[in-house]
Amino acid sequence: MIQSARGKMLMTLALFVTLGSCGMVRAADGDTGTAHFMYVGTLDHKLLVFDEEKEAVVGEIQLGGVPRTTVLSADQKTLYIVNTKMTIEIVDLAARKVVGTIDLADEHNQPSISTDARNWMMGGDSVPRFSGVVVDPGGHYLYATIRVVRKDKDEYHLEPPKFVVINLDTKSVEKTFDFPKGYDQGFGFLSTFKVSPDGKYLYVFDEDIKIVDLSTFKIVDSIPLSKPPYPGASPYRLAAVNDPYDDKTTVSSVFVSVDPIVRKGTLGLASLNMLTREVKYIPIGPALPMMGFMLSPDRKLGYSVMYTGSSENRLTEWWVWDIETHQVIKKAPFDSRPTFNFGISGDGNKLYLYGSGSTIEVYDAKTLTSDKVLFVNKDLTTDIVTLATRDRPSPSAVSGAQ
Repeated sequence: MIQSARGKMLMTLALFVTLGSCGMVRAADGDTGTAHFMYVGTLDHKLLVFDEEKEAVVGEIQLGGVPRTTVLSADQKTLYIVNTKMTIEIVDLAARKVVGTIDLADEHNQPSISTDARNWMMGGDSVPRFSGVVVDPGGHYLYATIRVVRKDKDEYHLEPPKFVVINLDTKSVEKTFDFPKGYDQGFGFLSTFKVSPDGKYLYVFDEDIKIVDLSTFKIVDSIPLSKPPYPGASPYRLAAVNDPYDDKTTVSSVFVSVDPIVRKGTLGLASLNMLTREVKYIPIGPALPMMGFMLSPDRKLGYSVMYTGSSENRLTEWWVWDIETHQVIKKAPFDSRPTFNFGISGDGNKLYLYGSGSTIEVYDAKTLTSDKVLFVNKDLTTDIVTLATRDRPSPSAVSGAQ
């Protein structure tokens, strides 16, 4: 691996992108005027509070366990954290404190919340990227898949997976459901979830989009995903990511379809309207080996990391996409690492490389050059989730680029 002086300092940086849509969160205008904050979970049971403009830690929130999965409320005021003890910690972002906990385990039963959703765009060997845990828009229920290990006197039993409805008001499991026929092991590690704006339906993004009635847990509708306009290609596949700039009715996603002859993939953007159940597709270009894809807050630019080679010797580049013209408008190489992930700042001017090490590297989104390395001296254990700012653009900025 070719390393700069900065790269040598960061050789131990390894991104632990785990349990899906996890925890560095950027907060919009809050209790300190116009400051924008970021929150990142750490190995020492804390949620660190960063000021984006100052690029410094300005506070910390003590947690009861190591944060691994975070789920953001629809109003973006509360963060629900699943820690390694299988306890759900409820964090008030404005008050900067834990305001409640939900303990799912007891002395005889140890549940495991199935939050891994593999990033199919990166192949079968990729680390978990998306979340199979979701909160309803009203903030009253959290939905997840759990598997329980039951401890008897002289043996352990692994129970079948169950879909659970956790009441966030009473802080208890309100209902459990068996999975529908054909889903004996749950919806699968490729599936991701979204809840409809009225809180009545669960959208399950798999090979097709299944719509589940949350009161009965029955599949009531299905949206077949389209195929590209060439014969034999696999259908487009979507994944529901936690994009704060989607409104409550829209899900934006990257899609990929693969040609069966030469296995050449097509990459694009898609948007699903959960009211009309219409899916729109915007092809962008060939699906090259890619690590992540994020849209800027104004939906005009996309950012991805493209790579060649493998392991520490691979070559990595930033790619900037013009969404309207579907063109790659800028490329820039950077020092690779064994594993990593990236995020984007609230104003879209910065890109963050971060991971399970103790650093966050800040890149200028316009020049794609490294400006600063933030040393927090604590291993990071969570992924980035962003919050929308007050001047959030309309989601039609994506669908309007047809």
